[in-house]
Amino acid sequence: MNTGLDGRVAVVTGAASGIGAATARALAAEGCRIVAADLREETVTAPAGHTPGTWVAVGADLSTPGGAQRLVQAAEENFGRLDVLVACAGVYETGGVDDVDDVVWDRVHGVNLRGTYLCARAAMKTMARGGYGRIVTFSSIAAQTGGLAAGPAYVAAKAGVLGLTRSLAGAAGPHGITVNCVCPGIIETPMTAAIDEETKRATAARTPMRRNGTPEDVAAVVVMLASTGAGFVTGAHIDVNGGLHMT
Repeated sequence: MNTGLDGRVAVVTGAASGIGAATARALAAEGCRIVAADLREETVTAPAGHTPGTWVAVGADLSTPGGAQRLVQAAEENFGRLDVLVACAGVYETGGVDDVDDVVWDRVHGVNLRGTYLCARAAMKTMARGGYGRIVTFSSIAAQTGGLAAGPAYVAAKAGVLGLTRSLAGAAGPHGITVNCVCPGIIETPMTAAIDEETKRATAARTPMRRNGTPEDVAAVVVMLASTGAGFVTGAHIDVNGGLHMT
C-alpha cells in the first residue's frame, strides 16, 4: 500500500518512548520528515539509520500555548510546512476517587486534554493554509469502560479527547484536514508499567487475541489514519485493543 507519506512532515508528541516513539519510527519509515517532541529534548532518540536532516527533536511543555506553538514553528523552520500531527503525549494515574488531589487532576488534564487541544489548534492554523492535514489524537479504552486500572482524572481527560476530536473534525474538514482518534487498550509501554502484572495477565486472558498490545500495533493504525488514503475518514475513533472492548 502506498501511504502517500513520503516527503510529508509530521509532528509526533510523546515521542521519547512507548506508542509515541513507535509512531515516530513508523512514520519515518514511510518517508516522513519528523519533529519528535517530548518534555525534554534529550530523551528523544532518532532511529538508527535515519537520513540526516529528516529528524528534529524538540523539548516542550505541551500543556502551554507556547509549548504547542513551538512544535509547529519547528516543523515550519526545519521543513517548510506541517502535514501530520500525532498528539500522543500523555500522563497516567491509577488513584481512586479519594486519591486524586487538585495537583494530579490539573497535571493529567493539562497534558492529556489541554495539550491535545493546544497542539491541534496550532497545527490546524498551519495546515489550513495548505488545504491539507491529518491530525490523530489519543483517547483510551479507559474512556469507554470507566477505567480497567486507570483513575478518574485519566478517564475524564481521555473521554474529553473523544468529544474534542469530533469538534475539531467538524471545524477542520472544510480546510481539507481530517481529525481522528485512536483508543488503545492495554499496551505494553513504560506508562502501563504502573499496572500490576496480575491485572495485565488477567486482561490478556480476557482479550480475544489473548495478549496485550505493543506500541507497534498502535503505530500501524496511526500510519493508516495519517495516509492519503484515509482522506474520507474523520471524526472517528479507532479501537486498538485486541477485542477487549467491543462497541
